[in-house]
Amino acid sequence: MSVLTLPATIYQTKHKFNDYSTDDMKCGDLTEKQLRGDLGLDDVSDVVDPWTGKEVSIFNSFRDTRQKSRAEMAELLFNEFLRVSMPAYYLGQHQIFNNLIKHLYHGNGKIYSSPFLDSAYKNLILSGQSSPLSPLTVIKSSLDKILFYGQKSLSDTDKDLITQALRNSILPKFNRWADSFNGLGMSIHDIHATNIQINQLDITDNGYVAKITFTGQDHLGLDKNDIMNPKFHFIRAFRIWFVLQRWERFAFKPFLTNMKAEFEINSRRN
Repeated sequence: MSVLTLPATIYQTKHKFNDYSTDDMKCGDLTEKQLRGDLGLDDVSDVVDPWTGKEVSIFNSFRDTRQKSRAEMAELLFNEFLRVSMPAYYLGQHQIFNNLIKHLYHGNGKIYSSPFLDSAYKNLILSGQSSPLSPLTVIKSSLDKILFYGQKSLSDTDKDLITQALRNSILPKFNRWADSFNGLGMSIHDIHATNIQINQLDITDNGYVAKITFTGQDHLGLDKNDIMNPKFHFIRAFRIWFVLQRWERFAFKPFLTNMKAEFEINSRRN
């Protein structure tokens, strides 16, 4: 059997990386008529009505009621977006959430990454280790079985066995109870694409040490199914977000979020 060349990918989701063809990566593609008539987005903001450009207030008679410019409306809507999203990010990761929303405002669709997001991703993977279906647990268990009898290297067949085992694992997602309140559930939630690699494997008579890299990528964007889901449709933050992204007058570009985590797995033979 041929010896496996490292680094080697041992798992890759069907969803591809850098996929800009999905509906949640579209922007500026919908008209006011489509947003209001087809998607029911008449009531967007408590601060400014994007359809008229007028501020929304019971004290309108005492305010300047001139029509706001696009830039003025966008600033008001982004500020409201952050404010009404506060219940979803008041624990722990508000810095990540705020930075992601600011990137939506200013980033013009550029890919986003940060050490804070990488750290959150690594902690997410580590927190799942108690489950036998955790990818890290599955990889260690597979390596233990393959290398138990003194095998000095991995083969392509061994890699296929690990890949098959990983297909039955539970991939990391920010869908824990805590993620509903730390901003990660709202801004990332389901990680669109995942790649897992063995970068290095050192085998001795006493055991082995393996270095594993997880790479994740998500889309910070909303699709039509998201906004038509009652779970999101009736939350003002998502209505604001969808209009900022998809209305032809705003067209703030969604973007890819990259995250990476590295681990060391080791085991000793008895």
